[in-house]
Amino acid sequence: MEKLLDLKDVMEIYGVGYSTVWRWRKYKAFPESVGVGKLLWTERQITEWLDRQSTSVTPAVTTSAQRKRDKKSFDQRQAAATAVLQQHAVNR
Repeated sequence: MEKLLDLKDVMEIYGVGYSTVWRWRKYKAFPESVGVGKLLWTERQITEWLDRQSTSVTPAVTTSAQRKRDKKSFDQRQAAATAVLQQHAVNR
């Protein structure tokens, strides 16, 4: 069975808050949750979404002000996300 990530995991991977994940979901810029009664995503969904973001400096559905506040480059966020996913794999 594939590892499931909850909202807290996703927020940690991307270094964002609840409202950002909510906004991504609202505008259909983020994978649909597979959880029933709880926000859950498969590790594959998150990894594939992260790969699709590689052409963008910041994840989809952000405002200009949010992009200005985000001082980390995409490569730094991707490295951090990969490290978190690897840590989750080790903790299985």
